[in-house]
Parts: sequence; structure tokens; C-alpha cells
Amino acid sequence: MHLVGDHDAARFSREVSRVCAEPHLTEGRPGYGDVLAWVVDAIVDVLTARLGAAGPGERFILDLRFTDGAPVVVDDLPESERWVLRTVAAFLAEEGAEGERLLASAEHRFDLTMRAETLTAALIWLDFILDVDLPDPPDVITA
Repeated sequence: MHLVGDHDAARFSREVSRVCAEPHLTEGRPGYGDVLAWVVDAIVDVLTARLGAAGPGERFILDLRFTDGAPVVVDDLPESERWVLRTVAAFLAEEGAEGERLLASAEHRFDLTMRAETLTAALIWLDFILDVDLPDPPDVITA
């Protein structure tokens, strides 16, 4: 995260490459699946902390827009960004089985390039939502 915030592309690229490498090349560091799951979990945690948890019968709706206000068409996003959006959305909707399925597919089915693109996209999303000015969580009425 520090390298993303510092815009240190060279070191960021090296670190992502290490994480995306085969397990025997990670030199005792956490593997790709663990790192990607942590980043996705952090995205979900930040969104939930900033927006509040969905109430009974409620669901989060992710409405993504470009800076000019035009809606983002999910199917037009690169595959790695679609994966991040769909995985985060599954966990926000408390569809844990679907989220876990998507995490497993990223760990076991993505080639090295797709692994790197997906991890990079997830880290950039996390960096962005940490910096964006989101509203305070709504007040909760307690009995």
C-alpha cells in the first residue's frame, strides 16, 4: 500500500511480481491467495466502516461513476477490475460462498499476468477508497 501511495512503480512492480510468483519463490512471504484475500477483505471493511452495515433486508448497491459523472459499465472494465468489483460486491452482499469461489478462481486459475493485474487493481481500489471523502456512517437507531 505504501508503494502505491508513493507512486513507486518500479518497487511496486517488483513486489507484485514476488507475490504473484509460484509459492516456492515467495521466500516465506504470504502467498498470492492470502494477499489477495486480505486486500479484498480490507476493501469490504473500509466500505462497511465508512457507509455502515446494510440493515435487515437491505443490500449495498455499487454505483460506479467516472469523474465526469458518467456511469461505469462493468462489462467494459478490464477483466481484472471486473473481478475485483464482483468479488467485493459478493462479500458486501454477504454472499460468502460466491466471494470464496471468486478468490479460489483467482488463486488457482489466473495466469501470472492476470494475477498481477488483479492484485494491482485491488490495491489501487483500496488506496482510492482510503483516500476518497465518503460520508460518515448513518446514525443507527437503538432501542
